[in-house]
Amino acid sequence: MSPISRQSVFLFLIAVGAAGLNGCAQPPQRPDAKAVSVAAGREKLALGLQDRGELAEALVQWKILSVIDPGNARYASQVETTRNLIEKKTKALILEGVANSRQGAREAARLSFLKALALDPKNKEAFDYLRQPAMQLPAAGESSAPKAGDGACCQPRGKVAGSRERATP
Repeated sequence: MSPISRQSVFLFLIAVGAAGLNGCAQPPQRPDAKAVSVAAGREKLALGLQDRGELAEALVQWKILSVIDPGNARYASQVETTRNLIEKKTKALILEGVANSRQGAREAARLSFLKALALDPKNKEAFDYLRQPAMQLPAAGESSAPKAGDGACCQPRGKVAGSRERATP
């Protein structure tokens, strides 16, 4: 081969190699605008629900966001924070229900237990308190006032308020 042809072959190989590498060196892709918009909308919804105290629904939104963007540590943190808030609020509502029941305020006690179940539908303790006979709604025509000695409601059943034991549906 002549020196000119070697140089031509060499330049040709460099040009082909550069053209091949050009396709590999692409800038990182930006997230899809629609996905960003969906995530932003859900995040706004989750924050609004939390601000209004609708923690169970806020938790659902944070979980969805964690699935949409599994690498987002902030979403995972919000899931854990919201779970902790639900647990704390559920414990407080159960304690409030027990206190109301002991004071003879059966309807207020029922409401507290129902609110606890709205926050944590699988909370066995709140479910068990509501199933106690003293918490049952009176039959039509009966008085809703507690009967004498009706302090039997809300006797702990071996669990501390807010325990993680769950009711089976």
